Amino acid sequence: MRTLTLFASSALLFTHLLANPQCYVDAYPTLVASGNKDTLVLKNGVTFPYRTNTPKSTWDEKINNSDLETQLSQSYDAGGFDTPPPYLFDPGRLRYQPFFQAVYGKDKKTIEKNLVTIEWPTLKGKTKLQVSKVADVNKKLYAIGQEIAHLPKADRIWAEGAATYCYRVIKDTDRLSMHSYGIAIDLAPNTTQYWKDEAASETAHIGYKNTMPLSIVRIFEKHGFIWGGRWYHYDTMHFEYRPELLASSCKETPK
Repeated sequence: MRTLTLFASSALLFTHLLANPQCYVDAYPTLVASGNKDTLVLKNGVTFPYRTNTPKSTWDEKINNSDLETQLSQSYDAGGFDTPPPYLFDPGRLRYQPFFQAVYGKDKKTIEKNLVTIEWPTLKGKTKLQVSKVADVNKKLYAIGQEIAHLPKADRIWAEGAATYCYRVIKDTDRLSMHSYGIAIDLAPNTTQYWKDEAASETAHIGYKNTMPLSIVRIFEKHGFIWGGRWYHYDTMHFEYRPELLASSCKETPK
């Protein structure tokens, strides 16, 4: 696997999300009833403002005060990884926590009621993982494991050490980790790369490193999961279910 060094790159190399509320309707057809520029309505009757009035001028404000519109403000590029992400380009890290709590569970007890156990193939057999059954995340993750099991051993080794549900906050923040909802998985935690090993500040200038093979990444993306290796603040072991960033209706053709 290659290790890449960050270089100056224009965001124009990436497509742009339209920040269209229809993305949520298309991505979560069994959960989201409707959406417009003012309101998103879930099928259980819960409603959210599409935009909030919280300050979002600085990067720290954006990541701590995201709303549904901000969540779609950076386009997820499901392509290669020869070009490292530009500075502060983190499609998927800007999250509106109330949305995920309404969908997957408002607290630990509610979330755990939605957890089921799946088998994840390993080089020596199988391991059991707890994941959410909401939106068929469990079925999608099981299918991903079956596809990875057919990859060459040199790639499959990067799917070892799988870890899913863990109710906790993200390191050095008060924001819930996506692992708290049972919709994220980490692979090969001892041999992959994490940006905070290089710098602690969100706005620091850092280099890019990765050893996760693209063969595994593409399988996850096909099933609605995004990869933390496509972030400037890289977390190359990390995958999370975020179909709103992969819906075809949310992509704009580059001009």
